[in-house]
Amino acid sequence: MPKISVISIAKKESEFEKLRKALANQTFQDFEFVTSTKGTIPEAWNDAISRAKGEILVFIESDAFPLNDRWLEEIVKNWKKNAVLKGLEINPTSLNLCNLVCDASIFKKVRFDESFRICEDTELFARLRKMGVEIGFVNSFPVVHVPTQTWKKTLSRGLRSGMYYMKIIYLHGRRNIDDINTRNFQSNYIHPISNRLRIIVENILVLLGLLVGAIIYLPILVKRKLTERKRKWSA
Repeated sequence: MPKISVISIAKKESEFEKLRKALANQTFQDFEFVTSTKGTIPEAWNDAISRAKGEILVFIESDAFPLNDRWLEEIVKNWKKNAVLKGLEINPTSLNLCNLVCDASIFKKVRFDESFRICEDTELFARLRKMGVEIGFVNSFPVVHVPTQTWKKTLSRGLRSGMYYMKIIYLHGRRNIDDINTRNFQSNYIHPISNRLRIIVENILVLLGLLVGAIIYLPILVKRKLTERKRKWSA
């Protein structure tokens, strides 16, 4: 059984080639590379996880690359039992699975929610926090993320992200999502000036999406609170 399962997803198999070459140069070689091109993003992650055999699961996007040849070696040094670690990501666009390290036993209990078209990673983080799983942020094993971003994709994703964030707040509570995003921003957000305008625009659209999501979920949240109070009074 390999020590590490490096997991990545993409639309086409050819998209893994550069990452595959980078992994071949790693000093630590007791790993397997598990990929998936199946269905939606959460479906692909779940498919790859179901086939992973390693003690440690390492998630990396197909368009990200280790900053040096000791990436996996540093992961093994920093890995903690029953915990999740988010490594440094240079040029990220948001909180995501890129450079995420976790104990494989955690994924015997959870899977990605396949009803999410985007933000499935944020929902998973919030759910893990709600379950009491320790989530740490470290800078010891950095990767460079070079996603293909267009303004059309930024505009579309920003608005939808806000709506899905509100759904996550409805499902798991605001505290679980706010804490993770704040710590991720403080620890892991390193990106060039050229990418900052895109980040700012996307965050504005996320706020608009949150407003739309609030219109959808706020009445449900109020109804839930009133029901809980009635139960307390009747008890």
